[in-house]
Amino acid sequence: ETLEKLRRAYPGKICPNATGIEVQSVSGYSPRQTGDVIYKSDSVTGFICRNQDQPGKTCNDYRVRFSCHPPFCGGGVCWTEFFNRDDPSVTGDWELLKLLQRENPGKICDHPLFIEAVTSDTNAPAYTTGDTFYRFSPSQGFVCRRRDQRRRFCRDYKVRFGCPCKY
Repeated sequence: ETLEKLRRAYPGKICPNATGIEVQSVSGYSPRQTGDVIYKSDSVTGFICRNQDQPGKTCNDYRVRFSCHPPFCGGGVCWTEFFNRDDPSVTGDWELLKLLQRENPGKICDHPLFIEAVTSDTNAPAYTTGDTFYRFSPSQGFVCRRRDQRRRFCRDYKVRFGCPCKY
């Protein structure tokens, strides 16, 4: 995931002078958690995990994102803060867009383009928890229903939305 190749693949979506890099395996783990030996990870070069450096295995598949000085919001998407309006209840965890917009006026755009859901305690990406989701949509929000889970329990989640930038 070198910066040079990423800039060619995603023209205009990465700022010219990134100030930081965040790396995560596609399954939601940090490089340290995967046990991979990392060759390079910085905001100048990008991220490199070489199979030749791994003892008896290959590198995990990774994704990266870069921190940029405002107002750069690559691709015209800006992220809201995280919202957690509901704790898991008798029916589940309900982070519905309309309710979040009503409870947080002016903080979430009318028509979000993206949604991200993570656990409220460890910030683990929702898709790594093993829960099944009833709703996971930028236009509707996020719902984990207890009745859809094998263990009849949902984790507590928080969500944020990717909205068109106002710049």
